[in-house]
Amino acid sequence: MSALTTPAAVIVVDIGTVDPHERHSMVFDTFARLAPGQALELVSDHNPEPLLEEFAAELPDGFWWQGKQGRADLWCVLIGKPVTALD
Repeated sequence: MSALTTPAAVIVVDIGTVDPHERHSMVFDTFARLAPGQALELVSDHNPEPLLEEFAAELPDGFWWQGKQGRADLWCVLIGKPVTALD
């Protein structure tokens, strides 16, 4: 993971209504379309830690991750593409 920066733009991805088998690929596809400096806000009905582990394995220096406060039954996470990320 790279250092946290303030994103230039944020795209909201709510996976609560997405088929569980399609969630990770949807997040990765959306992340791949981000420009450096952009971020997506992941909104989930469960702890997204397995997704964090997948990002860490596939893009160890190509993203940053920041949890945000949400309701008790709602997880919100910013996943950003560093300005120095290589496409």
